[in-house]
Amino acid sequence: FRPVLAVARAAEAVRRALMKAESPALARRREAIPGFVELLGRARRLFDKDDSVRDDASPALREARTALRRRRAEVARRLGRLLEDRRDFIGDAVVVLRNDRYCLPVLASARSRVPGIVHDRSGSGQTVFVEPMEVIESNNELAILAGQERREVERLLVAFGQEVLAVSGELEEAVAQMAALDALEAKVEFGEAAGGRVPELSADGGWTLSESRHPLLDPRLAPLRGRALGETRPARPIVPLDFDLPADKRLLAISGPNAGGKTVVLKTAGLFSLMAQAGLPLACGPATRIPVFRAIRAEIGDAQEILAGKSTFSSSMETLAAVLTESGPGMLALIDEIGGSTDPEEGSALAIAFLEECLSRGARVVVTTHFSGLKNFAGARPDAVSAAMEFDEESGRPNYRLHPGLSGRSRALSVAREQGVPESVLARAREILGQAWRRREEQEAEAEAAIERLRRSERELEREREATRREAEKLARECETHASEHAKMLEEGLAGFERARAELERRVGKEIEAVRLDASRRAEASAARVLERAEAAAPSERVVEEARQEIFAKTRELAVGERARVHGTKLEGVVLSLDRETVWLDVSGKRMRFARIQLEPGQQKIPARPRPAPVARISDREETAAAPREVNVIGQRIEDAIPEIEKSLDAALLAGAGHLRVVHGHGTGRLRDAVREHFRTHPAVASLRRGEAREGGDGATIVELK
Repeated sequence: FRPVLAVARAAEAVRRALMKAESPALARRREAIPGFVELLGRARRLFDKDDSVRDDASPALREARTALRRRRAEVARRLGRLLEDRRDFIGDAVVVLRNDRYCLPVLASARSRVPGIVHDRSGSGQTVFVEPMEVIESNNELAILAGQERREVERLLVAFGQEVLAVSGELEEAVAQMAALDALEAKVEFGEAAGGRVPELSADGGWTLSESRHPLLDPRLAPLRGRALGETRPARPIVPLDFDLPADKRLLAISGPNAGGKTVVLKTAGLFSLMAQAGLPLACGPATRIPVFRAIRAEIGDAQEILAGKSTFSSSMETLAAVLTESGPGMLALIDEIGGSTDPEEGSALAIAFLEECLSRGARVVVTTHFSGLKNFAGARPDAVSAAMEFDEESGRPNYRLHPGLSGRSRALSVAREQGVPESVLARAREILGQAWRRREEQEAEAEAAIERLRRSERELEREREATRREAEKLARECETHASEHAKMLEEGLAGFERARAELERRVGKEIEAVRLDASRRAEASAARVLERAEAAAPSERVVEEARQEIFAKTRELAVGERARVHGTKLEGVVLSLDRETVWLDVSGKRMRFARIQLEPGQQKIPARPRPAPVARISDREETAAAPREVNVIGQRIEDAIPEIEKSLDAALLAGAGHLRVVHGHGTGRLRDAVREHFRTHPAVASLRRGEAREGGDGATIVELK
C-alpha cells in the first residue's frame, strides 16, 4: 500500500498548499483534487512508521501478539536451560530458527545425546539443528498463535484494500490533477529560465516570429540543457529569428548557403508551433503570433534504413507520400531539402509538383531548397514567399538572418573554400559552371549588396533616430528641471516676502503696543515698588494700613483740572475725573487710568482758569466730544497714511470715542483697500463699514472701536 498512500499524502499536501493561493484558477485546481483524509486516518491507525501493521490495529491482533510474545519468551527460557545443561554437545551457544521452529545447534557426532526432531544441517555437515522434545509442544503452540496473528493481519489488510479500491477512481483523478499541476509548474519554470512569454494565438492565420530563439541554441537555457541533456559545451551568442508570414501566404521557400541556418528556421517554426499549442512559454519577442494547426508533419534529416533496403531518397519519398495523404486545411508540412538526394532536374520537378498538390489541398508548407526552379516557382506564386538566409561577403560566413522576397544563393564554392578545399579545385569548378552561372552570381551579388546598403542605411537611420530620441528626452528633462527650479525660486521668494511682511507687521504691532502700555507699565512698576517697600518696612498690617491712609491723605488735594504725578516718576497729567480708588489723567493728549494711591499732586502749576464744578467724573458725551473722531489721509501714500490713522485711532481710544471716520477718497481704490485690509484685524477695532452718503460714501471708512 506504500505507493497508494504516497499518492494520497501528496494529494492532501497539494490541497493544503493551494489553500493559500489567491488565483481563481488554482482554487479550481484545488477543488478538482479529491481529499483522502479518512483514508489516511485509517492508514495511520493500521500501519506503523515502518509500514508494519500496528499491534493495536484490532483487539484480536493485540491479543494474538501478546500471547505470541509470552510463548516465545517461555520457549527461549527452556532452550536457554537446555543450552546450559548440554553445553558439551552444542556447537554454538545460540538458539536458531528453522522452519519457524526454535532449535538448538547440536554437533553431528552427538546427535543421539539430544532427543528431538532434526530440521536442517549446516553447510559443513558438522552441525544439525534439532528441535528438542522438551519444546515441541511449545513450538506447536507458537505455530498456532502465529497463524492466528497472520490471519488477523490478512483480514485487516483485506479490509483496508477494499477501502482503497472504493476510492480508486478518486486516486486516479488525484494523480491526473497533480500531473497537470506538475506540467504547469514545469512550464512556468521553463518560461522563467528562458525569459519566455506566452505567445498570441493567431485567429486569422497570420504567422509572426519575433526574436525567436531555439531552446537547443538559446544561451539562457545552457544550464538547463546541462542538467537535462548533459551538455558541456559553452554557451555561444545566437542570432534571433524573425519572419512574418501573412495568412494568405501558405508556402515559405527558404534558400541560401549551406550551414546558413535554413534547417534551424524550419525546426524553430515547427517546434514553436507545437510548444504554443501545448501552452508552453516561448523564448521570443512580444510581437510573436502563431496560428493553430490540427497536425504538423515533418521530413527532416536522413531517414535511410540499410536493413530495410531503403535509400535516403526512397525514405524521403515514403514520408512525403504520407504527408500528402494527410494534407488539408489546418495541416503544416515542414520539409528540409525537398527533392534532394537525386537528379536535380527530376528532384526539382518532383518538388514543384508535390508543393502544388499540397497547396491545392489547403495545407501550409515550409521548405528549404537549393533548386533554382523551386525558387522561381515560389517567387511567381501569389500565395508563396521566397526568403533567403543572409550571408556576409566580407567574412565569408552566414549571418543567420532571414530576408523575405529574396532567392538565396547556395554559395557552395564559398562554403567549400571555408572548409579548406584548394583554390585550384574551386577555379576549375567556376570554369565548368560557365559564364551563365557567373552572370547570375554577379546579379545576385549586386542585389544582395544593394540590400546590404539599404540595411546599413536603415541601421544608420535607426541610430540617428535613437540619438534624436535621447536628445529630445534630455531636453525634456532639462526643461522640467528648469521649470521646477523656477517654481521653487518663486515659491521661496514669495515665502520669504510673506515672512518679511509678517515680521514687519509683528514688529510694528509690537512697537505700537509698547507705546500704548509704556506709561502704564512704568506707573504700575513704580507703584508696585512703593508698595513693596512699604510692605517690607511695615511690621504689621496696622503699619501698612497707616501707610495707605497717609498716602490717601496726600492725594486728597487732587481735584479735577489740577495736575498730578505718578510716584517715583516724572510722568504728570491733568486730572479728568477721580473717585476714592481711581483717577483718570490726560497725559500728553492720552487718557490714562491710575490707582489713586499711585499719584501725588503735581509740581507744575497750570494757569488759573475757571474751576469746573466738582463732579465724580466727566460724562461720556463730554469725553466723546473732546476726542478726535475723524482723520483725512486723501492723497497720502499707504506707508504714510497708516501711521497717521494709527495715531488718530489711539487718540480716539484714549478719549473713549465709539468710532473713527477715516477719509481716504476714491482715487484708484488702492489706499481704501489697504486701509480696510490693515484695520480689519486690528485688536482695537470691532468692525469696519463704508461710509453712508452723508458720511462720504465709499470715499470714507467708518471704524467701530471696541
